[in-house]
Amino acid sequence: MNDAPIAVAEAPPVALPHRLRLSALMTLFWLTLRQQIRGRRLIVLGCLYLLPLGLVILVRSVESHFQPSGAEIGILLMLIPHTLVPLTALLYATGMIHDEIEEQTLTYLLVRPLPKWGIYLTKLLAMMLLTMAIAALFTFITYIGVYWSESALWGDIVPKRALQVSGITCLALIAYCSGFGCLSFLSRWPLVIGIGYIALFEGLLANIDFAVRRLTVNYYFRVLIQDWVGERVPQWRLNPADVPKASTCILILLVASLAATALAMVIFTTREFRVKTPEGS
Repeated sequence: MNDAPIAVAEAPPVALPHRLRLSALMTLFWLTLRQQIRGRRLIVLGCLYLLPLGLVILVRSVESHFQPSGAEIGILLMLIPHTLVPLTALLYATGMIHDEIEEQTLTYLLVRPLPKWGIYLTKLLAMMLLTMAIAALFTFITYIGVYWSESALWGDIVPKRALQVSGITCLALIAYCSGFGCLSFLSRWPLVIGIGYIALFEGLLANIDFAVRRLTVNYYFRVLIQDWVGERVPQWRLNPADVPKASTCILILLVASLAATALAMVIFTTREFRVKTPEGS
């Protein structure tokens, strides 16, 4: 009997089809949310968002003539949306891919039969939902703390005013997350550049009556607050005759978000990522 090995023709490797599978993307969406909810980042941000509420409680306890309108402007319309909201977007958006690289889990995502752009978009949408939930929740809680003793708390403040401010904040978060997510691919130090952008553009230039402030998210946030909520803050220096319409502000923020997201998806799809291994290779 001839025991010679039988030669088997080698077939060329077949690439896995990277088709758009909604069930797999939904699984990735919920896994991303669960991963971030259990992370330390959420605990740190939760503590930061509680600081404005603690400040309100402290002022109410020592101030005999507490003015809710002043506290609303200083905390809910300036401190939270101008500092905590962009910081939240920066931490989550710049870390959604970098964390996968550091934890050596990006490879498991890339070998799945899913398009790379779908992976990025799914993780970005999960981050947007999480950051919007955080900002909206603490906005409502802080509004309750500011207007606790007011008769209109449950009639006009919480169901209407807090909802309007939360909605505008969520719109700003969409723009922030899209921009910072794209920034994470364009720089090796996205956190440093992001913090510099928040301090210089969103913090300083947004307060100067100059054309460059139209490049900031804060400018459109303020215009929408003035148009929808009806709150005019003198420090913002917004002339109703010169500001764009609310619909124009929304369109600009959404178009900028789509452009940043599209650019990030292209970069993520075409770039080769160096993933750390236990051997350090």
